[in-house]
Amino acid sequence: MLTLTPWARRLLSSTCVTGLTATIFLAAPVQAELAADWQETAMRLVVEEKWPGAQRQRTLALLHAAMFDAANAVDGTYRAYAYDGPQDPSADRRAAVTQAARTVMQALMPERETDLAAAAERNLAEINDADAREAGIRLGSAAAQAVLNKRAADGADFASDFTPGPADNGVYQPTSQRAMVAPKIRNMQPFALASAKQFDVPPPPQLDSLQFQRDLAEVAKLGGAMSQTDPELIAIAKLHAGSGSGAWNQIARDSSRACELPLVEEARTLALLNIALTDALVAGFNAKYSYQFWRPQTAIAALGQGYEHPDLVPMEDWTPLVAAPMHPEYPCQHCTSGSAAQQVMETVFGADEFTFSFEGKDGYRRSYQTFAQFAEEEAESRVIGGVHYRRSNTVGDMLGYQIGSYISTAFLTPRSPGQTSLSDMAADCAGVLATELSQ
Repeated sequence: MLTLTPWARRLLSSTCVTGLTATIFLAAPVQAELAADWQETAMRLVVEEKWPGAQRQRTLALLHAAMFDAANAVDGTYRAYAYDGPQDPSADRRAAVTQAARTVMQALMPERETDLAAAAERNLAEINDADAREAGIRLGSAAAQAVLNKRAADGADFASDFTPGPADNGVYQPTSQRAMVAPKIRNMQPFALASAKQFDVPPPPQLDSLQFQRDLAEVAKLGGAMSQTDPELIAIAKLHAGSGSGAWNQIARDSSRACELPLVEEARTLALLNIALTDALVAGFNAKYSYQFWRPQTAIAALGQGYEHPDLVPMEDWTPLVAAPMHPEYPCQHCTSGSAAQQVMETVFGADEFTFSFEGKDGYRRSYQTFAQFAEEEAESRVIGGVHYRRSNTVGDMLGYQIGSYISTAFLTPRSPGQTSLSDMAADCAGVLATELSQ
């Protein structure tokens, strides 16, 4: 007879089971957990304030590091990100997380203090034990301040001013009149990595190499707005054209809900994810702005105008299937961020089957069986979209793998050697059912 763990029994009694795997419909109106709820509140506010993407990502890392440190400070199960003060088992964990979120966001956007206070009061009002609530508020405030102090001089600069290099073959040139994306974020101290250069990124291939010539020919064929006619591939390219960070946070929020992770585990999952995504951005953009390699549309426009390719002729009307982001091409940032996120998600939920669906802005939905499948399709979409070369994908994937693996194993880890975290047991949501449920 099959004996299920408490995690698996909970999963079987929930509505997220279809067949042998957990199915998460990411666009469904599900009840938010506390850390996820605060993320959604914070993102609504920063979008309304029109903050650039890099500033939003740093905000998420600060927010989730503080919420994790606050949740963890109740009993100290894990190593903290910044807080080194005393634990307080009498504190209400929900109050601690709420106050940590409020403190961070008010420090970052004091102009939205009214909105943040209202969100905090709604959560605090649900806590009946006044003493535990006040203890949690004190603990959350202290944890948040520790995170803010640690990051106060991290060199974050979100200015968009940028002077491109000479218009020579291989040198990046802006592909539209839109503002450049985060040319100075490379100078910010990472959250977990020792530096933006902790993991080396080799230079892009030479223009006369077989690698580059093959890659350019591939993207010219697959990624052109006129040359790509497969409806499914077009949909894939457009599905992943937005923020990879936003997609992975949505997957993490709803995976945590499906597995009913305790608050400290939910907070840890989102903290690990956003620390990894932020450091992937810093490392990836350091390489991008160091090498300043040209986008496919710039290379294709140069055919017959100073650049020769053995297999391609000038294509005056060629444009990419999706708009190229306003930053240099190499390496692929979707790939770097996606691979880093994949490692975090597999650390928490396991690498086995974990079926979920993702719906994009235009209502197009696709289903996936593993986190790796989503990451691989996300990377492939950039070639199909006409904005990256195959080699850039490969290098971005490897950079992200190194970042995600390092952060997942070295940060926010259990304090006791050999301790099994509840996050480790969340893999029951996927693995145990597939092999034992039918017995």
